[in-house]
Amino acid sequence: MREDRKRPIFSSSSILSYSLVVTVTMTMKKRMPPSSSPSIQQHFWLGLQLVLSLSVLVCVLALLRISSQSQSSASAFSSSGRSSSVEGTPKIAFLFLARSNLPLDFVWHAFFQNAEKRCYSIYIHSEPGFVFDKSTTRSPFFYGRQLNGSVKVEWGESSMVDAERLLLAAALEDPANQRFVLISDRYLVSTIPW
Repeated sequence: MREDRKRPIFSSSSILSYSLVVTVTMTMKKRMPPSSSPSIQQHFWLGLQLVLSLSVLVCVLALLRISSQSQSSASAFSSSGRSSSVEGTPKIAFLFLARSNLPLDFVWHAFFQNAEKRCYSIYIHSEPGFVFDKSTTRSPFFYGRQLNGSVKVEWGESSMVDAERLLLAAALEDPANQRFVLISDRYLVSTIPW
């Protein structure tokens, strides 16, 4: 269990924003001409100060909104069941995005053969209906690893993003998967990451 820390009253973005507002206001006051009677120059400075203050205010509000959204998404992610501490060995999820078969499956076979099975997971998105078995791949590491709900992918189109989402969703079902590697069907690994 991780320890809940109390959040500071002021976040770094709010302190930065406040100091920016004070700096702009002080700078504008120093540049104000001496007041005697309202002139065009004084109206110009007041207008400029108003515009700058409003701009800074908009930036501050934008920073605060971004900060609150990132905090809420981080808390939603941590409360969704994925914890930072994993029982057992954390795994690397290899997410293969393939047209149909994996032409370099024999090279990947040598790669996975030298790794411990408990350190990795394999997920493959290929064209719908394609099955990885003895007739379609030379490596038993890929048998039955294809996603059941795959989509037809047009290379270079938005359907690739849909396929990547399916791969990532499948890999996220296993809480031991802590690292994710998205790989094209014709890609080779130069080093073993563990």
